[in-house]
Amino acid sequence: MRGRKIKSAEDLLELNLLHLTEGGSFGVTAGIVSFATEMEISKQSVYERIQKSWEWLKWMTEEMCRKNNFTMEKPPWLDREVETIDGSEMCVKGSKQGDYRLHMGFDIFGFQYRTVEITGIKEGEKLSRHIIREGTIVLADRMYGSIQGMEHVLSRKADFVLRYRTKGFNVYDEEGAKIDLIKEFEGLQTHKSKSVRCYYYHEGKKRPVRLVAMRKDEEAIEQAHKKMKRKLNKQRGTRPSAEALALNEYIVVATSLDYTENQILELYRARWQIEQVFLRLKTLFDFGEVPSKNEDTVKAWFYGKLFLAVLSETILKTECFSPEEEKFLCSVGFIKPVEEP
Repeated sequence: MRGRKIKSAEDLLELNLLHLTEGGSFGVTAGIVSFATEMEISKQSVYERIQKSWEWLKWMTEEMCRKNNFTMEKPPWLDREVETIDGSEMCVKGSKQGDYRLHMGFDIFGFQYRTVEITGIKEGEKLSRHIIREGTIVLADRMYGSIQGMEHVLSRKADFVLRYRTKGFNVYDEEGAKIDLIKEFEGLQTHKSKSVRCYYYHEGKKRPVRLVAMRKDEEAIEQAHKKMKRKLNKQRGTRPSAEALALNEYIVVATSLDYTENQILELYRARWQIEQVFLRLKTLFDFGEVPSKNEDTVKAWFYGKLFLAVLSETILKTECFSPEEEKFLCSVGFIKPVEEP
């Protein structure tokens, strides 16, 4: 019997799912498809098909998220686009350490992959790598909390909410005296917030910035101290400063926005939720092993892994399927067919 080609959406999805879960490489995926199905496809054809699938995978994932209320609703008070920027160590199949770094930007409310760049592992995480669009609010963790990063965002007529890094930059009052942040935030009650309007210096010029702090609860403080201790033991670095230890008990973000303290912290929590999604992708679905450095292939890998995660959540929430849905899910191995007595 002559083998058939990929002719339907079901065929294409099956190819993508095999590649994402069992294939590991385009050649292996081609071999599995030829062995396990009636389809005949070459390594190059697998590569081309998957590379062109990212927009389709994105659309399916987004629709499934909306149908199951997995999407993150934009707050009613927010009328701007928000992009979270992050970096992640990636490795080739079988490697035990990071081989290169993926730099990515993601529109958390518009469900849009904005930027992607793959560099060597020694290349640092910085905002200047990213194309910042005018009017966007940029969210990022403390690795990006530098004067150069803030200036890059502001030069694009955008705004930022960045986790404050004690060694990133100093802040000063109107008269140019350095501000003691420990004194500013001490006495703050659990889950209560406070903001400080201050300045940093760039090329000899005083630039305004606002710090918003919220004290963690006791459990979170204990976890933060344990995390810092583990990091110090692993890196065997110098002991953190008194300021770093004290501020470890707070969430402190630097921002150029004039929103309320609660609104600023709500935005930053949204960034944290997306970070947890990426963490789950990396730990549960081997997201860290990207098969190619081609931008479209990386996007297909990203949206494919996200599709897997959302599909798994959907299946867990669903108690029954239509005959057509059950037949398809059985064919791709997500559920087992019910055996008749």
